[in-house]
Amino acid sequence: MLIEVIPFGGSIDDQWLTYFVRDELAEIIKIGCLVEVPFRNALDYAMVTNLSDTWINSTSDISSDNIRSIVRIITTIPLLAPYQIYSIFDISSYYLVHAHHILSLYISKTLIKYLEKQDFRSLLLSTEKKVNNPDPLICFSHHTDVSSFYKAVDENILWRTILVFPDDFAIDAYMRHTSLKWDTTLIVHDKLTETKKHKAFFSVYNGEKNIIIWTRRILYYNLSRYDRVVYIEDAINKTVMRFNHTYKHLELLRRLAHYSHLHISIVSSLPSIESMYLLHTWVYRKADRPIIL
Repeated sequence: MLIEVIPFGGSIDDQWLTYFVRDELAEIIKIGCLVEVPFRNALDYAMVTNLSDTWINSTSDISSDNIRSIVRIITTIPLLAPYQIYSIFDISSYYLVHAHHILSLYISKTLIKYLEKQDFRSLLLSTEKKVNNPDPLICFSHHTDVSSFYKAVDENILWRTILVFPDDFAIDAYMRHTSLKWDTTLIVHDKLTETKKHKAFFSVYNGEKNIIIWTRRILYYNLSRYDRVVYIEDAINKTVMRFNHTYKHLELLRRLAHYSHLHISIVSSLPSIESMYLLHTWVYRKADRPIIL
């Protein structure tokens, strides 16, 4: 069988590389799994992005002599969700950035080595949910009321919700005003040690808490176990710089709405010009009150 992968060490524009998988391994490999492949003159980690229906045999027009085989399957547990895999190529093409750079936004090679060292024991197998929404819906709420902004945020919180704040200062201010139950809430600040980064990855991947409060960084995590993202927007904190390229958070948010099952809500008292334009062009749906799906 043939599979398509993105090696961590390099890629050709926004394209994948093709490798051969032996019959005894073909049944256990999945999209989002991690494999080891010969790449250039060494071995490298690679993320499986697609499984081909093409099987190589004696009667096939494709010869296995012309396609290199993977060395091993490192884990059969998918580390990335299908929606993340689909968005890698989309974002790569949109920003004209190599696909392996976008892959590294979602999961770093340092984290991979840590997970392999722990034998991936802390990861629970996640179930796939609906992807590729043909009518992506993003609800937008422009908060202009005299009532508390934090109360408006609380009204958008339902079961299995991710709260995304601009920075740690906004999180601290929210924590002083909210009435959330802290025993079911995970609060993560951006200043993390490597150990805490690994623990945060496990917590988000396994869905250990019903509600997660974090900054924009969580948008790059596997959110398959959650149902809703509430994004707190301001007109200042709009982009992130990685690998000498600037990525817009709202671009990533729109891909979340399109490729994932997640319901996206944006709440803002200081919206950007871009958000107001998208609201008036019907890319966003105006939400006068929380919309419960």
